[in-house]
Amino acid sequence: MANHVNGYLSIRNVSEEGQKVWEKIVSDIEAKKKEGEYEIHLGHYIFENFDDDWDFNRMCEDIGAKWAYATDWDESGMAMYSAWSPCGEFVSSVAKRIGEVDESVQIVLTYEDEMPNFVGVATFNKDGLVIDNALESDEMLDIIKEQEPRLVELWDEETEEWTDEEEAWDLINEIQWDIINEWQSDNEEW
Repeated sequence: MANHVNGYLSIRNVSEEGQKVWEKIVSDIEAKKKEGEYEIHLGHYIFENFDDDWDFNRMCEDIGAKWAYATDWDESGMAMYSAWSPCGEFVSSVAKRIGEVDESVQIVLTYEDEMPNFVGVATFNKDGLVIDNALESDEMLDIIKEQEPRLVELWDEETEEWTDEEEAWDLINEIQWDIINEWQSDNEEW
C-alpha cells in the first residue's frame, strides 16, 4: 500500500488579478466534483476528460504523484493528499498560472508523509519552484531528540537503540507534529 503524503498549498502573496486566477482554478476543479463527493482528484486539473484521458505518467509529471486528491479549498489555499510524494508540480503550475498576471505571487507547500518518513516545505513564485527543504525520518528524529532531553536519556549511542522503546515512541508521538510544524515554518525560504 502506498504511503499517503498530506500537503497544504497556502497562497501567501497574491494581487487581486492573481486571486481571480486562483479562484478560476479552484472553480474549474470544483465543477468536476460529483454530487456526494467530499474530495476531488487533481487529475481534473490536467485532463479534459478525466475518465478517458487519465494517465499514470502524466499525473507524475504534471501533478507530482500517481494520484492526488484535494480535500478542502478556499480563497487562500488547498488541502490535499497524494501517493508517495507531494504535489509540487501541481503547485508549481498554479504559481506559474497566477504569475502570468501577478509577478509577486508567493505560494508555500507544506507536506508530510503519513509515517512520517519525510516532511518538507517548498516555496513557489511566478517562475515555479524556488526551493524545497525536506527532512528524512532520521534527520527529524535527530531534531526531535535535540528538543526533548528525556529522549536523549533514552537513546543508547553505542547500540543505536532506545533503552525503553515504548516510552521513547510515546514521547515522539506526543511532540513530533509540533516540532515538524515549527521546522516547516522556520524553513520557508525565498
